[in-house]
Amino acid sequence: MAFDFLKKGMDALIGQAKRAKKTVEVRGGPTPILSLESRLAIPKMKGLIERMGERFVPPALPSLQEKTVLEWGEWPLHFKNPIQAKKPKLFYGVIVGNSHQTKVLQSESPYLIQANFKSIPFESGFFDCVLCRLATPAQGDVISLFKELGRVLAPEGCALVLDFHPFGLYAKSGAVRLRSVQATIRGLEDYYKMCRMAGLQITEVREGFFDDTLRNQFVTPQEMSVFREIKGTPLVLFLKMIKLRPSVHGPRSPV
Repeated sequence: MAFDFLKKGMDALIGQAKRAKKTVEVRGGPTPILSLESRLAIPKMKGLIERMGERFVPPALPSLQEKTVLEWGEWPLHFKNPIQAKKPKLFYGVIVGNSHQTKVLQSESPYLIQANFKSIPFESGFFDCVLCRLATPAQGDVISLFKELGRVLAPEGCALVLDFHPFGLYAKSGAVRLRSVQATIRGLEDYYKMCRMAGLQITEVREGFFDDTLRNQFVTPQEMSVFREIKGTPLVLFLKMIKLRPSVHGPRSPV
């Protein structure tokens, strides 16, 4: 019953997202002219994503007392304060980089390490909770990232992921892209496929749009003009997941 209810909810959400995609395609044609990079500076985009993350992430954090927690993303650790307020036993931050060399950046809580996202220096099942901020210019190979997330998360552990919405407006060319050319996400269904490969089960999906809650972040007349152009289009996708325990019958599909 619970899985049937969850499946119906996810199917409805996927339907909404597909309608949003059609709206974007109609607005911009087969190759959208609008792009977030062309309309908003990267620092502005990061600020808007942080605001959206503050709406989704802190309320979704589970109890962290006596737990081992990882925040994983670009510098700085944006959710350090709400995590520390829950008094975890250990708190680590992994600052992603392209180098395969691992470097200790800070040796006191939160312990900071710079590492490649494909092989972070922790044993399998080390963390009870992992928060991944993927809504950054340095996403790269998302499939490998989900596999590594599933590896370091303990069975029945909780994972929170904040990513760019797959149906948002992103540039198709250029040296700097908000969504990497290696990011193979084409729709919400791809997240379910990646989670199944990583032994994860999605329990909650939320979407963040350019809506009136962000209007006060657009101050100048030029910014307000941009807001009117992109209002209603998707910005981020928030996922909450659990790590499934291994089963003698093999992994169970969440949908």
